[in-house]
Amino acid sequence: MSQMESLNQLLDDMDTIRPIVIAAMPDDLELRSTTRRMISALEQIRQSPGIPNDTYIWVSKLFAKFLDAEHGALLRPTHSGTIPAESRAMLELYIEQKKNLLMEAQQDIPATHSILDRSSNLIGTRARKNDSLQKRARHLETLIQEHLKQDAALRSELQQLMDAFSPSFDAIVKVLEDAGEESPELKQAKLLLEQDLPDDIGQAREILQTAREGILKAGNKLTTASAKLHTTLQNNMAQLSNLSQQLEQAESEARNDPLTGLANRRRLAEFLKTLGQASFCFLIVDIDHFKNINDTYGHDVGDEILQEVGTILSDCTRKTDLAARVGGEEFCVVFPETDQTTSTKLAEALRQSIEMKPFRTSAGIVEITVSIGIAEHRPGKEHALAFKAADEALYQSKKNGRNQVTCAQS
Repeated sequence: MSQMESLNQLLDDMDTIRPIVIAAMPDDLELRSTTRRMISALEQIRQSPGIPNDTYIWVSKLFAKFLDAEHGALLRPTHSGTIPAESRAMLELYIEQKKNLLMEAQQDIPATHSILDRSSNLIGTRARKNDSLQKRARHLETLIQEHLKQDAALRSELQQLMDAFSPSFDAIVKVLEDAGEESPELKQAKLLLEQDLPDDIGQAREILQTAREGILKAGNKLTTASAKLHTTLQNNMAQLSNLSQQLEQAESEARNDPLTGLANRRRLAEFLKTLGQASFCFLIVDIDHFKNINDTYGHDVGDEILQEVGTILSDCTRKTDLAARVGGEEFCVVFPETDQTTSTKLAEALRQSIEMKPFRTSAGIVEITVSIGIAEHRPGKEHALAFKAADEALYQSKKNGRNQVTCAQS
């Protein structure tokens, strides 16, 4: 018989016994009250939710499996049917520790997402917005591998050029010796080119420039040398000139966005460093609904629009300003020594220029708008505070309907 069936039987028995008892002792008011309380108590027990014994055992076993083997065993009662106080304390401590770990994870995961996205932006593009933490980490790993391959290819090319150039030194030295000339500059250049190039492109370029100057000085001593030496020197100079051009191109690519030609994050950081603590205004420009453009017309059309927006930014900024592409459809402009009122007028003119311009693409004319956030950097404050304020102002522009300029509170 189940617990509920037993309760129903007790209530039926009380209904049978109570009239008989009251009839036998009609003047006993306390007996009436007692039997009434007994029936009321049984009714309350029947209405209360009860857990059948087999269900209680099943839940206990299932919860025990949820915990590890050590603490799961604490759920098993003693012979008296109770769990010892010491075991209860250990189990409560274990559950509290698990709860704290989950809370820490909830706080750390968003920060990890942000770090991975910012790191990806420094050397390429961030992962997709809805990607998992694992996919974002793999995306960053892929970007790092590609970046290292590009650097390795450049250093290998430079090393090959120097290896091809080094044998010419012996011929130049021999001609100089035959002419009775000595060239310490040439010896220094040879020593410079025989050493391994540093990883930093700027330092590598400085070494090659020093070597080139030494070779030029040595060349001035060969005015009376043979035509063969002259031909050899010209060939070597052409190789050095080509190498210098490649270094200049590599340096340009390292500081400019390859799609729009605007400055990238690295050049932006260098530009801000030159400003020091001077006042400036910082704009963040974001193309509205750019994902829909890519989804509707394709990424090639999206790239065409990004290029045209980059051209507009270049045309609308002054020589003292800097326009940069800092993300997929996100740009920024720095206005040095410019107050917020003037910067707002410039930003509004930029917004209107983009809104009124028909963007002619391979898929036809596409109309776009942009949202802009502005913040003013004041001397003595960190640059990061202005960037954050501008980003929050951009968010307000988006939130308030897009295609507008919002200034951060001073």
